[in-house]
Amino acid sequence: MGSSVEAGAETVKISLAAWWSRFENYLRRLPLLTKTVFFAITLARVVEWIGVPLEEMWALDPERMDLSQMHRLNTYILVHANVVHMLVNLIAVTPLLERFEREVGTLKTALLVAGPIVTFPAGLYLAIEMGIFRGGQAVVGVSALVFTLLAVEAVKTCGFQPYYRIVGWEIPTWTTPIFWMVFASFLWPASSALGHFCGLVVGYAYACRCLRLLEPSEWILTKVEQKLGFLLLRLPWYVNLEKRQELNYMEMLPAVGGGGPREAGSSAGRFNTPGIPLGSV
Repeated sequence: MGSSVEAGAETVKISLAAWWSRFENYLRRLPLLTKTVFFAITLARVVEWIGVPLEEMWALDPERMDLSQMHRLNTYILVHANVVHMLVNLIAVTPLLERFEREVGTLKTALLVAGPIVTFPAGLYLAIEMGIFRGGQAVVGVSALVFTLLAVEAVKTCGFQPYYRIVGWEIPTWTTPIFWMVFASFLWPASSALGHFCGLVVGYAYACRCLRLLEPSEWILTKVEQKLGFLLLRLPWYVNLEKRQELNYMEMLPAVGGGGPREAGSSAGRFNTPGIPLGSV
């Protein structure tokens, strides 16, 4: 009996060691900006744990917004309501941001994250919350960015796979992020459905090229990379525009029954956790 327990404990230890090794390798391969966001969110949680009220200072709070608090339009994605909230958001955002960065390059991704795909959902949330609902609910978390990236991938997937066939029903591919938004609201009632909705709106707008005028010019970015190549190309895990990759977009729902064509490379499992974001403060 004792030997069986010891054997079982040894098996668990080996499994955990193998899992940790794979996790380390995955983190090591992440591109620069994705890695930076991952560790910045983790560090923000540690700083809050030691007593610094980052959530109070960085949350997207309609009641505190004025010209001196504009940093909140960016910083709300770094703070989370609790450790579980942070972990689920990291699991959801990391593969999405990694794919996006590998496709468009590190410099362009950094400008987009610092600009429209983070600040626009925040601005839209403030406009609706304050102007229509007359509320003052503060929100935190990176889940608005999760839903923005989900919408971008859904629209691009729709270009070569217009719908999913599920038990005889044809579900338009571009609507799958809406399904996840509704599912997230039921799974985690304390999350901000309005924040998720704002992320989706901006994601759809970006994917449909409605924000083209606000998108950084690749010609200018290429010139910048050429001028600063001696510095940028020395950065580990930096993805320049010339080496970016064309990626096959992940599928968000499997085809089940109905005789539909088989989808290759299904990654539906990645989408079982984007619904804990933007928890209420």
